[in-house]
Amino acid sequence: MIDLRIWGKSHGLAEPYPLAGHLVDTAMICGAVWDGLLTGRQRRGIAKALRVEVVEARRVVMFWAGLHDLGKVMPQFQNLAVGTRPAHCAFLNEAAYLHDRLRDSKVKKVRHEYATHVALPQLLAELGYPVTGGRLARQLLMQVAQMLGGHHGRYPAGIGPQELRDPLSVLPELGVGAWSEQRREHVTALYEVLDRPVIPDCGAMPTQVAVVIAGSIIVSDWIASQEHVIERQQKLSAGRTEFGSVKSLRAHAVSVVKVAPNLLADAGIGRATFANGAFRDVFPEIKSPYPLQLSVEAGLAGAVSGPGILLVTAPTGDGKTETALYAAALLGAACGTAGLFFALPTQATANQMYGRLVRFAENNLVESAQLTLLHGAADLYAPYSEPILGMPAESTDSRVVSDCETGAGGSAAPGISVTASRWLRNRGRGILAPIAVGTVDQALMGVLPLKRNALRHLGLSGKTVVIDEAHAYDAYTHALLLRLLEWLGAMDVPVVLLSATLSGETAQGLVRAYLSGADGGTAKTREIPAPSYPGWVFASARGGHVIEPAEPVRSERERDLAVDLRHVTHSYDRGVKDGRQATLLSVLDGVENGGGCAAVICTTVAEAQQTYEALKSHYRSRYGDGYQGWDERSEGHGGGEDAAGPRLRLLHARFPARRRTEITAQAEQWFGRTDKTEVKRPSGPRGVVFVATQVIEQSLDLDFDLVVSDLAPMAMLLQRAGRVWRHVHPAPPRPAWSKSARLVVLAPVGKDRRLCVPKSWGDVYAPSLLQRTLELLEGVGSVLAVPGDVQKLVDAVYAPEFASATPEELMRRDISRMADEMARKSLADMVALPPPHMVSSLHALTTSDADEDLIRTRLGAESVQVLPVYENGVGRWLDEACSVALPLSGQGKEGRFTTGEVRSLLGYVAPLAHGPWRAECGPANLPPAAWRDEPRLARLVLLPHDVADGTMRGAEFGDTTITCDHELGLVVNRQERQVRSS
Repeated sequence: MIDLRIWGKSHGLAEPYPLAGHLVDTAMICGAVWDGLLTGRQRRGIAKALRVEVVEARRVVMFWAGLHDLGKVMPQFQNLAVGTRPAHCAFLNEAAYLHDRLRDSKVKKVRHEYATHVALPQLLAELGYPVTGGRLARQLLMQVAQMLGGHHGRYPAGIGPQELRDPLSVLPELGVGAWSEQRREHVTALYEVLDRPVIPDCGAMPTQVAVVIAGSIIVSDWIASQEHVIERQQKLSAGRTEFGSVKSLRAHAVSVVKVAPNLLADAGIGRATFANGAFRDVFPEIKSPYPLQLSVEAGLAGAVSGPGILLVTAPTGDGKTETALYAAALLGAACGTAGLFFALPTQATANQMYGRLVRFAENNLVESAQLTLLHGAADLYAPYSEPILGMPAESTDSRVVSDCETGAGGSAAPGISVTASRWLRNRGRGILAPIAVGTVDQALMGVLPLKRNALRHLGLSGKTVVIDEAHAYDAYTHALLLRLLEWLGAMDVPVVLLSATLSGETAQGLVRAYLSGADGGTAKTREIPAPSYPGWVFASARGGHVIEPAEPVRSERERDLAVDLRHVTHSYDRGVKDGRQATLLSVLDGVENGGGCAAVICTTVAEAQQTYEALKSHYRSRYGDGYQGWDERSEGHGGGEDAAGPRLRLLHARFPARRRTEITAQAEQWFGRTDKTEVKRPSGPRGVVFVATQVIEQSLDLDFDLVVSDLAPMAMLLQRAGRVWRHVHPAPPRPAWSKSARLVVLAPVGKDRRLCVPKSWGDVYAPSLLQRTLELLEGVGSVLAVPGDVQKLVDAVYAPEFASATPEELMRRDISRMADEMARKSLADMVALPPPHMVSSLHALTTSDADEDLIRTRLGAESVQVLPVYENGVGRWLDEACSVALPLSGQGKEGRFTTGEVRSLLGYVAPLAHGPWRAECGPANLPPAAWRDEPRLARLVLLPHDVADGTMRGAEFGDTTITCDHELGLVVNRQERQVRSS
C-alpha cells in the first residue's frame, strides 16, 4: 500500500500533495501530450524504436513519464518539509522510516531526479525489463534512467552493473527499509493503473527518438505541476476512501484524463494545420505570382510524400518568403508535420516576419493555433506583447483573437486566433508553440550542450522549419547550421532553406548535411545537384530522390546592372585626386543637381559617420551655414522643397533604438514600395543621400536610383545591388540622370593600384575575399546580367583555381582566411553536439552548465547595451532637452518596472562594442539601485553627458569619449596618447 504521507509537491499549496497523485497526473497528461502534440510520424517512430504497436508505445511512454519523480521517495527530500509542516512529516520518526546508513553523507545534497536515475533501473528490471546478456541488453534501461534523471534539464551519466544490483551501494542516501519498499510500491501501483504496459524488447532507441520522449516528459511534468491543476486534484481526492490503493488511483487517473486536453489547450500546446491548396488559394492577394512561386508549385505539388529539404535560391524581391510559406504548408501536409518555425538572422527581421506570419496563419489555418516570437527581446516588441498585456494576470486563456491586421488577400477565417498564451511566453517554452518565428539562434541552441535542449528538439521535431538568409553567417555559425540540419534530417523534419547569394558548393553542403542526418551519416559524399539561379532543388530524406524544376526558372527582375568600379585612395580630403571623398562627390553630382536618391553603404559605423560628416561639410560650404540636411520639417529646422542642397540621412546600428526606428520608418516611407499609400517619396530638385552600413541589406525593402558601396565580398555587393532600381514603377519617376540600375564600387587601393585595406575597416571582411572580388570586377566588364551572372560570380570568388594578378599575395591572404575559417569551424565542432548517429549516451547532450544567454551561436565582439543620460545640475534625464526624467524606480508593485516601462526605457538604449573604455567604467556608469531587480535594466551601462552650461560633453573613459549625437548616433573618440621621446 502506498504511504500517502510521502509528498511530491508543496510549493504554494495549503497541504502537501502525495507523490502518488503527481505521478499519476503526469502519466495521464503525457497521454494527452502524445495525442495532442506528437505527430503521427513521431508516434509511429517511437513505436518502431520500441518494437511495439503504437497504442502500446503510448502507455509505455506514459509509464515512464509517471516515474520521473520516483527519487522523491528519499529521506533527504521528504525532510525538506519538516521545518514548515512538522505534523505532516512526523512519520519520518517512525521506526520503519528511520535511516542511518554508515555511508550516507550528512552534507551531500542529492537531487531527486538523480535519485530517480539511480533507483529506477533495478525496479524496472524486477518488472521484466531486460538486463541479462551484457551491456547491450541494458541499453534501454540506461536510456530510460537518463531520460527521467534528466527531466530537470541535464542528463546524468550512464548506469553500471553495480547500480542494477544494489543502487543503495552507489547512493546510500536513497534510504533503506520502508524507503526501498515505498519506491517499489509506487512503481507497481503506477504499472497497475496503466494496465501493465508492455515491456519493450529492444536495445537503445535512436537518439533522435529518445530526445522527443524526454521533451514530452518535461512538458507533461510542467503542466501537471501547475498549482491550479494540483489543487483541483486535491479537492477531488479528498473524499475518496483508501486513496493510495490501485482502485482509488485509477479513479484519480480518470479525473485527470477528463481535463488533460483542456490543460494542453490552455497552455497553448497543440498542432497547427494549414489549408493545403494551390498557391493562389494560399495567397489570393498575389494576382500574378512570380515564376519562382509557380515553379515550386508545379514541381512539388503531388510529388512529395515524405520529409526532405527544399533549397530556394533567388534574388531579393522574387517572392522567396511567400514561396517558403507555401512550400512549408505543402511539405507539412505531405509529411504530417504539426506546425512551422521560421528562422531569421536578426531580431529586426524576426519582428518584421512576425506580422507577415500572423497574417499568413490567420488566412490559412484550419483552426486556431498559437504563434510565438522567439528572441531575447520578444516581449518588448509591442505588436507581440500588447495583446496579452490586457488579459487578467491570472488568465491562461489562449483563445484571444489577435488584433494584428489581416493580409490584403482577405480577412482571417472566423474565430481563428494566433495569440500566444502566458504559459508559452515563459522562458524556454515558446519553441513548443505550434507556430513560431524567431532568430535562427533559437534553433541553433538545440545543437549546443545546453540544459533542457530536449525541449528545443521536441519543439522543432514536429514542425516544418524555414531558415531564411542561409548565406548570412560566418564559418562558426555556418558549422552549427550544418549540425542543426543533421539533427533535423534525423528527426524527419522537412526543411526549407532560402538564400539570395549562396555558392554552389555551400548550397550542396547544406543539403548534404540534412541527408546525412536522415540516413545515419552515409550521405557525406552523395552527389547533390547545385540549384540553378534563380531556382530550387528538393532532396527527399529517404531514398535520395531529387526533384528539380522541369524548366529553367525565369526571373521577372532580369536586368542589366551597370557596375562602375572606382579605384580610390581612402581619404576624406576632397582635395585628394582619386580620393574616396572626391570620387564620392563626383558620383553623387546627379543627386545634388537633379534630385533622386542614392544610398552610400559604408563598411563600419565610424566610416559611415565620417562619410556623413564629410558630405555635410561639403554641402554646407556650397550652400552656406544655414544648410540643413537632416529631419528638417519633423524637427522644426525648416528647409522644405525650396531649401538648397540634397537631404542627408544616416543609419547604422549604433543609434538608440527609438531614434533608429524613426530613421528606419522615414527610409521605408521615402524608399519603400510605391504601392503603399503612406509612401511620400521625395520629389523635386532636392535629392536624398542616404548613408548607411550593412543594416540596410536585410529586412528593409528599399529602392534607390543609385547605390554606392565600399568594396565588399562579391555576395554582399550583389545583395546591395538588389536595392537599386528594385521597384518597377517608382513614384515619382526616376530622375533623368538615372538611366539604368547602377552600382558604384569604391575599391581602396595603394599607389600600385593593388588592394589596400584601410586599417579603420578592422577585420570586418577577409582581405582575400576583397582581393578576389576586386580582381573579378576588374575582369568581368562594366555590365552584369542579373540574375544570369550572379551564381557564377559568387562561385568564382571561392574557386580554388582562382587566377590572380598577384598570386603570392592572394595565397598569403587565402591562407590567413582559411586558417581563420578552420579555427571557427573547429571551435563549432568542439562546442556542438555530436551528430545524432554518433551519440551513444544522452549525457553528451547537456554537458554544459552555462546559462543559455552566455552560450554563443555567433562569434564576434559582444555588444554592451549603453544608456546615454543627460545631467544639467538639476537632475538626470533621458533626452538632451532634459524633458524626460531618468526614473529611479518603476510604477509597478513595490517599485518594480512594468513591461511597458522596460520597453520605453530600452528605447533610449544603443549597442556599443566592447573596448578599452569598458575597463574604465565606475559607479557613475551603474544604473539606479532599483533597476537591479529587472535583468534587462540591471546590465545597462550609463553614459553620463554633461549639459549644465548649454553645451554637451560626452561620457569620458580614460582617453576615450563617447557622445550620443542626435544626427550621428554614438560617436567614439579616442585620443592617441602622446609618447615623449627621451
